[in-house]
Amino acid sequence: MESLAFDTLTFDHPAACRPARLTASLHLPEAGSPVPCMVLLTSSAGVQRHREHFYAQALNEAGVAALIVDSFTGRGVRRTVADQTLVSAAQMEGDAFATLALLRTDPRIDPERIGIMGVSKGGGAALNAAVAVRQRWRGGFPHLFDLHVAICPGATAQHRDPRTHGKPMFFMLAARDDYTPAPLAVEYAERMRKAGNGRIKVKVYGSAHHGWESIGPVFDIKDAENWSCCTNFIEDDGRHFVVAAGRAMSEPEYQAWARQYCVTKGARAGGGTLELKQRATADLLAFLQAHGFASQWTNRPLPAIHAA
Repeated sequence: MESLAFDTLTFDHPAACRPARLTASLHLPEAGSPVPCMVLLTSSAGVQRHREHFYAQALNEAGVAALIVDSFTGRGVRRTVADQTLVSAAQMEGDAFATLALLRTDPRIDPERIGIMGVSKGGGAALNAAVAVRQRWRGGFPHLFDLHVAICPGATAQHRDPRTHGKPMFFMLAARDDYTPAPLAVEYAERMRKAGNGRIKVKVYGSAHHGWESIGPVFDIKDAENWSCCTNFIEDDGRHFVVAAGRAMSEPEYQAWARQYCVTKGARAGGGTLELKQRATADLLAFLQAHGFASQWTNRPLPAIHAA
């Protein structure tokens, strides 16, 4: 594992904030260079051994490098579960594109095979990175990710114009998710397909809850800020058209309105099993393999890092 420091990338979006000096950990497979790489964005809980480090090890075993981005520590934040505004998904997206620029200059990494993935909040940022209008917000930043994977992403806020750059996308969803409900993400994926991206895969795991990487019983996240009822469309100028209010709002206005009218407290997570984690990981790596990112994974045991 190698620790990298980088300056976040800011772009012309209302939710983007001041730059920060951040770190990321690069995990390289035992393979010849250059290798494909996946940028991993975290959930609201931050970098977790049983989640981000687990995925990094699984990727390495399939011949893929992994860069785990810590969007929180450099900003003086440990977690955003109880207050999602402490670090926004737009900031995490900027962090991801900053690392993309860094990785494209690293001779160990194949610059034509750099993807992005994330869980929950990070999954939402991974989706945002695919949306075409946001490339304009990035002020001419020339590069795009070559593949997108979103695990239980928040899809309450969807772009009015859902066109993407046509890169492969994989939505991995939990049927019993009351934090980032699967039906919203299924709807978003279908809107993206109708807008022209024919390379979108969706899989809903019928027995899964949010955060299935945690092996053991389902548990309550009592302090979780739950935005699942705050349906809105993001306009091309960055405003939120709030369906329930019938009007568009600026980012600060939307945040205030949502906390008064639709944000709730509490969610459930966990409930994962070794079988579910094995199956989902195999699906992830099969998707990467189908798009030239990973080697064969069939019937391999789970990496040693699997417990919550």
